[in-house]
Order: sequence, then structure tokens, then C-alpha cells
Amino acid sequence: MELKTLEYFLTIARYENITQAARDLHISQPPLSRSLQALEEELGVPLFRREKKRLHLTEEGRYFRRQCLQIQQLLDHSVQQVRQMKQGTCGKIYIGSVGSAGSRLIPSWIAGFGEQYPQVSYNIWSGNTDDVVERMRQGLLDAAVIREPFDQENFESLRVGREPWAVLVKNVHPLAAGSGSLKLRDLAGQRLIISGRRSTEIRRWFADQGLQADVFCEYDQVSSAIGLVRSNLGILICPGSTKDTYSFSDLAWRQLEEGSRSSWLSLIWRSDVRLSPLAETFVTYIKQQLIPADGVEGAEDGTE
Repeated sequence: MELKTLEYFLTIARYENITQAARDLHISQPPLSRSLQALEEELGVPLFRREKKRLHLTEEGRYFRRQCLQIQQLLDHSVQQVRQMKQGTCGKIYIGSVGSAGSRLIPSWIAGFGEQYPQVSYNIWSGNTDDVVERMRQGLLDAAVIREPFDQENFESLRVGREPWAVLVKNVHPLAAGSGSLKLRDLAGQRLIISGRRSTEIRRWFADQGLQADVFCEYDQVSSAIGLVRSNLGILICPGSTKDTYSFSDLAWRQLEEGSRSSWLSLIWRSDVRLSPLAETFVTYIKQQLIPADGVEGAEDGTE
């Protein structure tokens, strides 16, 4: 199977039409149709359902498309890295970020780094910590900002900040009133919406104080939980930096008083693969700066 075959398939999948795909690829329709037929024969499954003049991806086709896109991204990244090895400080840096954690850190780094290296461009990808770490393992990112804990095997890391946890409620909820901090006992008996990844930790906060956490829903990414809060279905416990990303007139933010209720943010990069010269320069720049964004408590190196 050749890379060009994958390119043909992705173009057909984008248009769901052989004629339009052929026009985009600047080839005639018959060889493109033969290429698709040969690919399906090689895989042993139909990738499209044919309906009149339209094509529709089958379940196998949708899966194969996702994998091909990942291969294409990895190839593009590899090409960029090869060019950077020659160019030194020109090229693209691929950065990962967990949700809102990098919303202030990454822009400040890019602003400062860009003053020294204006020829550099960036690609930023966001997801939860597990997704970002997996993308790092696949070689699709140079460095990433994640929340601890994470699987540290084959990674180097540098703590770049610490952020408190906060509470988001509907503005008509009784807990929306007031400007002070909330205690865990204020949340006991309330329907809580919490991070599935931090579920054990958050439940332990309550248990350690002899309280019961009434968990109504667990979320993978904060964005998926905002609608529940807006419908007044529960109270969201989330990292404080979320406030910088979401702002609604019908919602209220309250800080969680417990000083220990915070999470470390770390910059990670792979230790089993040599960084490109450009990525290494970027990581070195961050090490030298270590200036946390507003609202993120003092950065420090090492582990607790």
C-alpha cells in the first residue's frame, strides 16, 4: 500500500464523490476509481457504500479514515522535523495542552519565543491528559502541558505551575450567592459533576473530612459538563483555569477554599526520542523563563 493510495482515499472520503476528488487531485476519474477498488480488494472490506452519485463511508471506512489522517499527521510532523534539523530555528513546533491549562501559559511562551525566533510557526492540539500523553507517545507532539498525575515512563517533565480547583454553579443556585470561598462541607449533599480522571481523588477529599460526595456525573472534558451546569442539574468542580475559557452571564464561579485542592501543571517531552533542534530550543527557553501565568500559583521543579 502506497502513501499516494492513502492520499487518494482521504480525498475521496472528503468529497464523497469520485469526480470531485479526481478534479482536486488533478487526475482522471478512471485511475482514481481503480485505485479505490484495488484498495478495497487489498483490505478485503468495502470502504464506501455507493448510492447513486454519492459515496458514504462504511464503519470500516470511517475507522480507516481516522487511521490514515493520523498517518498523514505523523508524516507531516516527520517532514517538518527533518527540515528543522537543517534549518535550526525555522519550522513548526507541535504543542499539546490539556484543556484550559495552557490557555495562559502557552500564549505567553509563544509570545516571548516568537520575539527571538520570528520564523517559527505552531500547531496546538488540546485534549485530556491521557489523550495528550498518548499523542506524545505516537510522536505527534514535541512537548505538552498536562495535569499531574500522568504515566511518566519515557518522559521528562518540568513543573510549570499549580492551579486551584474551583466550583461552577448556575446563578440561581443558592451557592451562587456571595463572593467568598466554598468549603467541602458546603458541597456535601449537592449533586456534583466531577472529572472522571480525578474521581478517586475528589471523592477522597470528602471522605477525609467524613463527608459524602454525591456524584451525579463524571466528565472527560470540562466542555461536555458546562451544559449540565447551565441546566442547573449539578455543581461542577473543575480546575480554576476553566474560568479563563468559559464565561457565561448565567453562571457563577466560586473558589474552593481548601488550599491543598490544587493540581500541578507540568511540561512534558519524550526522553526516549531526541527532540528536534527547534523543539529543544523551545523547551530550553521555557526552562529559563519559568514564569507562570496569572492565576496559576508558583511554578517549581521536581516532585512533591
